[in-house]
Amino acid sequence: MAEFIQIKLEDMISELGENVAKSILSTFSSPNNADVQDFIRNKAIEFSKQALSKTTLIYWMSEDEKEKYLVGYYTLANKFLNVCQDSISKTMSKRLFRHGTYDTSKRIHTIPAILIGQLSKNFADGNNLLISGSDILQMALNRIQIIQKEIGGKFVFLECENEPKLIKFYEDNGFVRCGERQRDRDELGVNGNFLQQMIMYLH
Repeated sequence: MAEFIQIKLEDMISELGENVAKSILSTFSSPNNADVQDFIRNKAIEFSKQALSKTTLIYWMSEDEKEKYLVGYYTLANKFLNVCQDSISKTMSKRLFRHGTYDTSKRIHTIPAILIGQLSKNFADGNNLLISGSDILQMALNRIQIIQKEIGGKFVFLECENEPKLIKFYEDNGFVRCGERQRDRDELGVNGNFLQQMIMYLH
C-alpha cells in the first residue's frame, strides 16, 4: 500500500544542499494559485532560513519504495491574530477570552495562533491526483497539535480568497470565518482586495 512521507524543507536542504532543493521546488506547479506556486519556488527557502515560517513537503511513495512523487506542501508560522467580537459566535468568543487578551474599546480579541500560510497540491505531471486537499490539511493540523502540545496554544487560522467553493472546503474541515484582511501587494493572483480569515479551535 502506498503511503505519504513528510519531509521538512530544512532537512532536505541539510541533506541535499540548497541548489538541489531549489531545483526540486522549481518543478512544483499550482496553475490556479500563483501565490502558492511563487512561494514554494521563490520564497520558502529564504523564509525557512530566516525562521519566518517552516515548510513541509509531502511525497507519495509506492509500497515497494521504487516510486516517489512530490504531491503537495504546507507552510506554518507562529502569529498573533486579531478577531473582532462581532464576527464570531458566543462559543468562540468564550474560547478566545480564555486564551488571549480583549480590547473592550475596540471589541477585538488578540490571540497567539499558528497560521497555515500556504497549502497546496502539486499539479505537475498529474501528481495532484495522488492526494486530496483534505489529506494535506489534516497533515498540517496533526503537526500543529504536536507543536501545541509542546508549547501550548489551541488555535490555528488561515487566510483564503473569498470564493464560496474554497470557503466551503475549509468549513467542511472545521474552520469558521472570523474576519477579513486586506491583501498585500506581493500576494499574487488573488481575486479581490481582501482575504477571508478562518479559525479553528483544536481540542
